[in-house]
Amino acid sequence: MVADSTAKKKKQILDEILGRPRRVGKELLYESVCCHHHKPKLSVSLGKGFFKCWACGYAGKTLRRLVRRWGQIQHIHRWKDFDADIELGDLDNLFGKETESSQQIDLPNEFRTLTGNNHPPSARPALNYLRKRDVKQEDILYWKIGYAISGEYKDRIILPSFDNEGYCNYFTSRTFDPRVWPPYMNGPGDKDIIFNELLVDWEREVTLVEGVFDGIIAGENSIPLLGSTLREDSKLFRKIVANDTPVLLGLDADAHKKAMKLVKALLVYDVEVRLMDTSGYKDIGEMPRDIFRQRKEKAPFIDSDAYLMRIALMA
Repeated sequence: MVADSTAKKKKQILDEILGRPRRVGKELLYESVCCHHHKPKLSVSLGKGFFKCWACGYAGKTLRRLVRRWGQIQHIHRWKDFDADIELGDLDNLFGKETESSQQIDLPNEFRTLTGNNHPPSARPALNYLRKRDVKQEDILYWKIGYAISGEYKDRIILPSFDNEGYCNYFTSRTFDPRVWPPYMNGPGDKDIIFNELLVDWEREVTLVEGVFDGIIAGENSIPLLGSTLREDSKLFRKIVANDTPVLLGLDADAHKKAMKLVKALLVYDVEVRLMDTSGYKDIGEMPRDIFRQRKEKAPFIDSDAYLMRIALMA
């Protein structure tokens, strides 16, 4: 009786999101929200918790993914009564025990924020550089961007990261003076952090990019990797697996092999992955925002079959 009641509640939520289904045996056939096929091709098994679109191949082993991707916030909250997240102890068995300490660092004493409206003359070169890179005032506020007026990071844009409690846990910098070398310089501390975790909603798809300027163009819920790789024992990888967070992967075009390696690692833990086409541009940071949005919308889901096909084409 309890099981029947739970299935009925689940179906009610799915009906609200996907419309009225057609029942075929023990499965429900909905109109496919992923490819909008003219026939109901999205097959849902309430008993097994699986779903698959027989038109485009979009599939998953948990119905929570359907609710999270296509539902509204009230649907997600109601569905939480049915699904339990992976416990930390399970992750310890997969990756080894994670230390509880959170890295905290200080921004340079010479750091000056660019988030306000009234800036001294010393801020003009930094602001001009940001404008040339299509960084808007709302981006400056969102990413808490600043610059250094002197010291080790003089003539550099400073891009800070904040942990989930609001403490600064890392920063990186980019020179706005072409005479200054090297172009990028990181602050102190371990790079095994989740860049700006304070801003991440793990219930929504996260966009993984290489650098912070890539993240600025990618917009909300993007996470810079500060590189082109992601270790399976890293804090970010663990967090994605623990929350079963969907991933849009947007690495530079010249890092395709590394991207496919990361796709493989995520698929092992049944994480939903989409792969974005970044060809034609050095990186996402140089991509016009409208082009980014178009390519994000068109980014295909990568399952095991699609992964193997792509690997075969690369050989």
